[in-house]
Amino acid sequence: MISFGSPLAVYKLVKRGYIKMDDSILGPKMQIAIERDSRVPVYRQIEAQIRTLILEGRLPKGARLPSERILARHLGVNRTTVVNAYRELSADGLVKGRVGHGTIVLGPVPRQEEAEPPAGMPLVWTGLIRSRVRGLQSLVVRRVADLASRPGIISLATGVPEVTSSPYLHLEQTVQKVITSGQRALLQDSPIAGLMPLRAELARRLAMKGCSKPSASQVLILSGSQQGLYLVAQLLLEPGDAVLVESPTYLGALEVFRAIGARLIGVPVDSQGMHVKAAEQIMSRVNIRLIYTIPNFQNPTGSTMSAERRTALLALAQRFQVPILEDDLYGELFYDVSLPAPIRAADEGGYVLYLGSLSPVLGPGFRLGWLVAPLAVIEPLTALRQAMDLHPGNFVQEVVYELLVSGSFDIHLEWVRRAYAARRDTMLAALEQYMPGTIRWQPPQGGFYVWCSLERPLSSRDLLEEAAEEGVVFVPGEAFFPDGRGEQFLRLSFAHASLEEITEGIRRLAKVARRLEKRERQDTSVETDRPIV
Repeated sequence: MISFGSPLAVYKLVKRGYIKMDDSILGPKMQIAIERDSRVPVYRQIEAQIRTLILEGRLPKGARLPSERILARHLGVNRTTVVNAYRELSADGLVKGRVGHGTIVLGPVPRQEEAEPPAGMPLVWTGLIRSRVRGLQSLVVRRVADLASRPGIISLATGVPEVTSSPYLHLEQTVQKVITSGQRALLQDSPIAGLMPLRAELARRLAMKGCSKPSASQVLILSGSQQGLYLVAQLLLEPGDAVLVESPTYLGALEVFRAIGARLIGVPVDSQGMHVKAAEQIMSRVNIRLIYTIPNFQNPTGSTMSAERRTALLALAQRFQVPILEDDLYGELFYDVSLPAPIRAADEGGYVLYLGSLSPVLGPGFRLGWLVAPLAVIEPLTALRQAMDLHPGNFVQEVVYELLVSGSFDIHLEWVRRAYAARRDTMLAALEQYMPGTIRWQPPQGGFYVWCSLERPLSSRDLLEEAAEEGVVFVPGEAFFPDGRGEQFLRLSFAHASLEEITEGIRRLAKVARRLEKRERQDTSVETDRPIV
């Protein structure tokens, strides 16, 4: 089987004539043709053909590529497609682009003469690391992390809860109690699947959400919910298997599935959650191995799946004999209304794997999650977990168990809900004050995020770069789409910034958006179809 994911593989297809490069309307030096029915993504086709023109010298060093808008219009594609093609070329050092200055050809990277390596030469690891691992963290995520680390930046990107202002006295008392009573037992091994009293308490709490009570043996303790994602992927997926995901969805899940080598099939999301009818159409023609969904306060959209769609999705899984991974990371963080019962509540056939965590409530230092599943799944998952890190730590498990059974967790949860509801309301008020007509948003009823779409023809990547200069960052929408789309979307987080920082951050963002809108109008008014060299 030929892999179409590698830029080199696509380039070879171009060279061998599988992707045609006949004359186009872009001029004698910029001949690009798109095959709509090809298995090669369109942005890869564009990238491969421009790469060929550069490597063969037909686009010389210093040549200016057409603007993303002009090239997209000529080719009849979305601007995001061209943006992604240019970004791949830039990552390989073939072109360089700057906001407001266009994209310039740098020329092919010169090859060095091969020679015997000198004695003591360090091992070059980059060629040994699998390609699907090298590309895990997207360029945009690395860029956001770099910008957010600058001094004085207001981060509306971070999805990690802020803990410095939390009333942690009762948590401190619980920790002290566990240390005093546990003594040296806290330093011993725990069972591989986790402490049985904690597993039983988590099963009891799941039953309170409307699920038939699972046995404690059906609960596997994890070092955070991310570990659960990875273990399930390792258990169920082979390279090339298709996973049905919401589009957009949680970036961490996308990276786990990509690390396995899975194919990601996106399903649209609206205010009622995943479009189950669209999922049905996909599953009727594609052999799906796993359905991944975040039904409550979905990351990044904040939407909650309706009860009707939960029922329909479970019926779909039963019809096609496909398991569902239900990620309920934010299920405790509802601010306005109570939630529909989990998908697992109606599951009588063992189709649903239920993933939970306390980190959004207690803070990132409490790396503890759990997976509820049939014993036929728990047993091999436990073996995989043992291969990964032997066993979970006793100390965090004992602290969490004491918090749950003493009632301290529920007291803290009420404070967390009030605190984050206030932050959400502050962000929504600031958006209404500073950005009406610039972006659209759907007020979330829980979770940490507000999902926004730009009303004007702006790129969220361009907005990010200039916003960082004003001292505020967010996550561009493309990071959350399995196919890299989402140029017009952005995710704003109210998890970490203070009330004052949220308001000021939105004010700065609005200032930058207005400046970009003005520049965009000016650029549009002077654009011509001049020949492209």
